[in-house]
This record gives sequence, structure tokens and C-alpha cells, in this order.
Amino acid sequence: MAYSIPRDVFVLLEAAFNQDREKAEVFAKAIEGSIQAYENQRVMDKRESLKANLDNELPTELATKEFVRAEINGVRAEISEVRAEISQVRAEISEIRAELKQNALLLKILIGIAVFGLTLFNPAFVKLVELVIK
Repeated sequence: MAYSIPRDVFVLLEAAFNQDREKAEVFAKAIEGSIQAYENQRVMDKRESLKANLDNELPTELATKEFVRAEINGVRAEISEVRAEISQVRAEISEIRAELKQNALLLKILIGIAVFGLTLFNPAFVKLVELVIK
């Protein structure tokens, strides 16, 4: 962006150089050039400062390949732990089913014995057996 000296400042320069317009223009160009150089230097310094800040802060903000791989490996480890727990729960469920089947068989046997005992000690049944046997 080009900088130019305001008109009233140029008039003051002309007055300072005793109405010599050429000297005033040369001096004004020198002042404009120095202001432009200062602005350019300030922009470059600001640019370098921003670049340095980005270089310092950006790696901490972005996920690196190593970080992503470590996270993926962590998730894989958690998944394998969950799979192991699921396998363990399935094994326990199988054991519980086997125990239930065994208990169901024992319950059937007990019911059969109870029915047999009630039938055997029933007086009407005893009379029927006596009649059949005779």
C-alpha cells in the first residue's frame, strides 16, 4: 500500500525549503519511502511472529500420525477386552443352562417319586392292587 504525504504537510515542506518545489518533492518522496519501508518491515515482523506462533501451536493442536495410531491401538485393546468379557459371559451362561437342565431333571424325578409315593400309600390304590393280585 503506497503512502502519500498529506497536502498540508507538503505545503509546510515547501515553505521550509523556501518555496523550492523540487527539494520539497524529493524530501516528501524520502519521507513516503521511509514510511513505506517501516510499514513493510512491520508487516514482515507481524508475518514472522504469526508464523512462529503457528509453528509452535499448530503441532499441539493437530493430531499426529503417532497420536492417532496410539488412540487406534488403545481402542483395539479395549475392543479385545470387551470381546474377552463377552466370551467369559457366554461361558457362564452355558454353565447356568447346564445347571438348569440338571435341576429340571431332578425336579422331574422328585415329582415322579412324590406321585409314586402318594399313589402307593393311597388306601384306594392299595385296595385296587390287592384285588388285582388276588
